[in-house]
Amino acid sequence: MPGIAGIVDLEGKSDLMVKLDGMLSLMRHEPWYKVERFGRAPIALGKATPGIIDPHPQPVFNQDQSLCLVMYGEVYDYRCDLAKVLSQADRVTKDSPPAIILKLIEKKGVGVVKDLNGSFILALWDFGKKRLTIVNDRFGLRPLYYCWQDNTFIFASEMKSILSNPEVKKEIDLEGMAQFFSLNFIMEDRTPLKQVKTLEPASILTFENKKVNKETYWTLSLQESQKGFNRKEALDRAHFLVKQAVKRQIKDEIPKILSLSGGLDSRTIIGAVAQLGYKIPTFTFGIPECPDQKLAKNIADACGVDNRFFELSPDYLIMWAKKGVWLTEGMSNCVNFHGIEFTPEIRKNAQIVLNGYGGGELFGFLSLLTARLLFQKNSSHWIDWSFNRINNPFPLSEQKKLFQKEYHLQIRESAFQSFEKLINDTPADSPFNKFYYFKFSVQAPKSFLYGLLQDNNLVEYRAPFCDYDLVDFVSTIPSREKVLAVFHRRLLTEKFPPLGAIAYQRTDIPVSSGVTRILLKKMKDQLKTKIYISKTDKRRYSDYDDWMRAELKDFVVSILTNERFLSRGYFNPDYVKQMLEQHLSGKQNLSPRIGSLLTFELWHQLFIDGVGKP
Repeated sequence: MPGIAGIVDLEGKSDLMVKLDGMLSLMRHEPWYKVERFGRAPIALGKATPGIIDPHPQPVFNQDQSLCLVMYGEVYDYRCDLAKVLSQADRVTKDSPPAIILKLIEKKGVGVVKDLNGSFILALWDFGKKRLTIVNDRFGLRPLYYCWQDNTFIFASEMKSILSNPEVKKEIDLEGMAQFFSLNFIMEDRTPLKQVKTLEPASILTFENKKVNKETYWTLSLQESQKGFNRKEALDRAHFLVKQAVKRQIKDEIPKILSLSGGLDSRTIIGAVAQLGYKIPTFTFGIPECPDQKLAKNIADACGVDNRFFELSPDYLIMWAKKGVWLTEGMSNCVNFHGIEFTPEIRKNAQIVLNGYGGGELFGFLSLLTARLLFQKNSSHWIDWSFNRINNPFPLSEQKKLFQKEYHLQIRESAFQSFEKLINDTPADSPFNKFYYFKFSVQAPKSFLYGLLQDNNLVEYRAPFCDYDLVDFVSTIPSREKVLAVFHRRLLTEKFPPLGAIAYQRTDIPVSSGVTRILLKKMKDQLKTKIYISKTDKRRYSDYDDWMRAELKDFVVSILTNERFLSRGYFNPDYVKQMLEQHLSGKQNLSPRIGSLLTFELWHQLFIDGVGKP
């Protein structure tokens, strides 16, 4: 992932620019990247990006050169109370978002970031106070890693850039490892490495006087009660805000394309695009005959735009798995690397991809199991149940078999304990809202976001559902409206009727269908799944279970039976071999588990063994 990088060396032992150049070179994924840097002891700052959304020179300075700022990302809207400051800016400043933000910070302080509606990461150096401030957007849409040791503070948008500094230790964070194998993502500020942390969403980090301080400037506030809720008014308001969010992100002239599936989120975006009078081409990916292929074409036809289908190659991980791990840095399971195969083709015609990221987390899921939380009492039982719902790929019972005894004794139930603490600390009262908060504020930026970011080396992503005004409003919609995506389905049915009439890929019945019909269809599907599981589930857009028994078999076996992997000491070799045998023989479908082990091993080769770029 491209972005920013920097070093603060308080003792002056380093050649700052040499180190910074090494960091930026690892973030320069293509020869046409825009790379800029600045250094004046004790600080060096720079960035390496595709140059799509940030063509203006950086870093930027204030008039007396006392402040220096470097930024990656976008601001889609400045709150109205900032208009006076912006009106006083000169023409150069008005054309440069980093220069605008620097002027705003100089006038109103760092707290002004709360009024920047966008997707960004920025670093500010104050020469007089010798203070570094790093700020990200509410939702952490631009990841950042940092490390503080031996009087040196290092930060970068990519973990590998930090590891280019030999003084940074490469010690595995066992709790982070346990979380990855339990949940397929890593929570809190952890990474696979103990010395490297991530900046959590809505953070202001300061480094001053050899101390690191962090504060959270925003948290999601949820409505518990139905009292006073007017559905008609809420639908009108949500409709307006969805269109406003989309317009903010499509009004420039940069070529765009929309990632379109058969779900609710992307069809809401394309509906808004159409109503605004724009035409943006779309693309869909998957295996032939999957619902996404058929439904996305129907949706695109209804909006009068083109749709291109990219068929996933069953063997694409052979070529792309290592690069995917290099780009996502061990933070995402390789069975989620779908877009990496066809993004180079997308780049030929578009530079920005619109995505429905965050829509399901924001408006609620069409899930029977999640719906039961609305009726749960606030007890430890539902926390156990919720964790077991997301405890994938390795259940806790299997981890005792997976890990060698010395490691299992250290981690045991640490992933569950971290989850339990996060749930208990959530600023919500009901079990449903606590779990909703976790999905939106923790799981989404730590897991689902990497599906977008793995392709950020070639294209930029925009996520209209992360518009601040839209999130602020939808968070006030009561829980009962989010259960089974009731409100979202009504929004599509009433405000985008042609799209509400098209089936939803998880139910194969129109979005406009009533709750009773949906419940009956979901229960029928679940019963069918228990009785008979077809060799290829046509509802899925991928088929890793079969791919890993056929096209990917030799690739999987060569890595997970290799002596280098088996001798690392983390895993029980007999269990790994037995797991492979169970999957390859068709007795069990274990592709998520195999994918997590593949990811960890490839990450270990790239980031610990140091085998170099893929």
